[in-house]
Parts: sequence; C-alpha cells; structure tokens
Amino acid sequence: MSASESVEHKKIKDLISAKLKDWAGASIEEYPSSGHELDVFAVTRDGISIYVEIIWSDSLQNFFRDMSMIQTADADIKLVVVSPKILRNEKCQREFEKVAISQRKLGFAMHGDLIDGTIIIENSGYLEKKFREIVIDLINHVQKYGKVTGKQIEFQPPEPRSVDKLKEQLLSNLFPVIKFPSSIFSSPTDVRKVAEVFKRLGPAIADHPFLPKNKRLYTFDNLRNPSSLFSPIISKNDITEEQTSEWLRDSDRRNDLMYLFHLALEKYCKKRGLYFDKKHDRFVCQLKDEKDDTFIWRAGSKIVSRKVAKRVFGKSGNHLYCTHYAADLKFMFIDDKLFLKIGPTITFTSDGYHPIRIEKLASLMSRYLSKQYNNTYLSLVRFWAKYLSKLDVTISIPAGEPVIEVSVNPIATPVSVGIVNETVPAAKFQSETIGKEPRK
Repeated sequence: MSASESVEHKKIKDLISAKLKDWAGASIEEYPSSGHELDVFAVTRDGISIYVEIIWSDSLQNFFRDMSMIQTADADIKLVVVSPKILRNEKCQREFEKVAISQRKLGFAMHGDLIDGTIIIENSGYLEKKFREIVIDLINHVQKYGKVTGKQIEFQPPEPRSVDKLKEQLLSNLFPVIKFPSSIFSSPTDVRKVAEVFKRLGPAIADHPFLPKNKRLYTFDNLRNPSSLFSPIISKNDITEEQTSEWLRDSDRRNDLMYLFHLALEKYCKKRGLYFDKKHDRFVCQLKDEKDDTFIWRAGSKIVSRKVAKRVFGKSGNHLYCTHYAADLKFMFIDDKLFLKIGPTITFTSDGYHPIRIEKLASLMSRYLSKQYNNTYLSLVRFWAKYLSKLDVTISIPAGEPVIEVSVNPIATPVSVGIVNETVPAAKFQSETIGKEPRK
C-alpha cells in the first residue's frame, strides 16, 4: 500500500480486484496505462478491458487528476468508486458528469454514477449483486456495440466556429448593494458572548445584528437612543459612532462588517420561510404545512408558478423524496463595491426535513445538476432575486433600525463578440406552470 493510500482505499481495491478476477478471469492492481497506474484493471476472456478507479481523498486536485486518468485510460469499461465526502461535493459531481458524458459520446462504456465505496466495505452482498449487475450490463453493452479503444486518438473535434462581432451583455450572479447603514455604534459592555446577550435581552434582539468583541458591543442601531434595546448591557455615557465606509476600507473591520450584514441576511431569510443549512452554508426552501410550496408571480400577461419545495412520488403513488430549491447567499466586497452573490442549487430530503441517504444523493444530484445549462442557471439566479425581493424593485433587508437594500438587477458586462442567432437548450431544472392569481 502506497504512503498516500488510505486503509479504505486499499480494502476496496482488494475486494473489487478479487471479484473481477472471479467474473472476468484476470485482474491486476496498479496497472500501468498512458503514464498512470490504474487502481484495478481486468480483462475478460474475450478481451474486454475493465477499469475501476477508486478516489478516497477529498482533495479537489486529486479528484481532477483522477478524472484526467479516466479520460486517457485505454479500457473499454470504466467505473469510479468514491468516498462519502466526494459524493457530497457538488463540484466533483459536476466534473464527473462532464467526464461521463464525454466518454459515452466517444462510445466508451462508462457507468454514469459515482459508486459509494462505504457500501462496498460495509455491505458484503453489494459487490456480488448490485456491482456485478453494473459490470455485466457494461460488458453486454461492449459485446453488442463493439470496442472503441483508440477512438480517442482518432477522434477529430469539429473546427471551432469563429465569434461574430456584436454587442452583448453578460449577466452575472452579483447584485449591487445600493444602500446600507451609514454608521456603526459601539459601547463598552460586560457581556462577552452572543448567547449571553440573548439571555439578558430576549429573542427579539435577533432582529438587531450585533457583535460583542474586545469588551465592546457593535451594532447598526443608534445606541444613543434612550429606547435602544441594548441599553441594559452597555455604558450609555461612552458611545462611539463610526462611519461604515471607514470599516469597508479596513480589511480587518470589513470582516466584522460582513458578519453583521450576514446576521441581517440570515434573519431576513428565516422570515421568508427559508432554513439555514449551517453544514453546507446555504438557505433552503421548505415544504409548507407538509405540502408543496409554490411561489407565484406575474410575467407580463401570464401568471407563473414555481414549486420551490415539492414532494416526488413514484408511478404507484408512493413517496420517493423531496426536492428543495437552495441558494448560497453571501455579501461580497469587490473593487470598493458591495454585492450580494446568489448561487442557486438544489438539495434533497427523504421527508421534507431529514437529509436523503448518501447512496441515493449522488444519483439525484447527478440527474438534476447535469441539466443546469447556462441559461437555466441564470434563470434560477433571477428567480432568487424575485423570491428574496418579494417581487419588489429591491431586496430590502432589515438590519435593526436601518436597512440594507440590494438591486434585483444583476451586474452586466458588455462584450463585443458572440455568436449571431445563437440558440440555447431549454431550461429543464425548474418546473413552471400557468396559474390564476399571483402570490408573493
């Protein structure tokens, strides 16, 4: 076992190698190919080669390197076994999907899903039944359609189409902050922890972002106001007012400012009915009264609806899982300007609350996220701006007494080249229907 190879990696490699030898007649570990060593390589009696790559490290650099190995390997059949951390990584899922599609377009028999390595270790019957079915199915495919080894070298991509000169606007997922609190107030306090502030002032203080730091309490609220909710825990005779613009120019204080902004954003999103998934740092739409939650708005003369959280049923009416719109929302400071970044995605639960089983998650993410073409992604970005703004012209986020306002129009960059009459695939990720009455 190499120094960089984990115990799990080695165990999975030994188990698969032994099974492939039983099924195919010959297998070897660390097989040399195109300057790399393939984890497990087997050849059937009629010459069909099988390559299994095992990726256990959650390093993105390591994952992308192994994806390159898969594309250059000269095997007829290719499978990828990964760790649970890889299964949960959306970047890895997207990259694998691209590789699987490209390999299949070239004619290679590649299994379309990442395989959970923990099942191979923990479930003794999985290799003999499910994994064997996958391998036999790929072998039958090669026997039916023939081998394609060497086509990668012979494959000639079409000549790239030259760009046309025209004016276009490239839209981003950055939305400019057009208004924010102008001042930050602070005062000495004997409170040191956030939990203690809530204990002494009550849950209503959550509507007023604050930061206890260096024996002072910082907030956007005017602490000089006699009715300030923070009055019981501050020194009323020692209050400092600083300009927010000064904090933006200071890298250390800017981090504290972003902390206060994100407290306001988190509270606002919770009031919009979103759940904050701390583990993945994203906001998630939830079912409404155990039923699908639908967001409705008017688009011109039409009423459009979109299910932001919905239950998915099988053909027989049995409940399978739930899909939830989700988004990574963050304030960012770029070139002396503030932006709200919206990164849409999707997540799944078994019943609307509990995360779906890891072995099923990989297949679902691959199925849904692979349909996110550029126009679909942009559509989701614009949708989230509508959703967060409640169909208003700005996203207005209370930050205590003042507010943070974000434009619903994303930053656009003009370009002078493009493709005339370019067509884009139809958006498949979202489901929209025509309704009768708009609802915010």
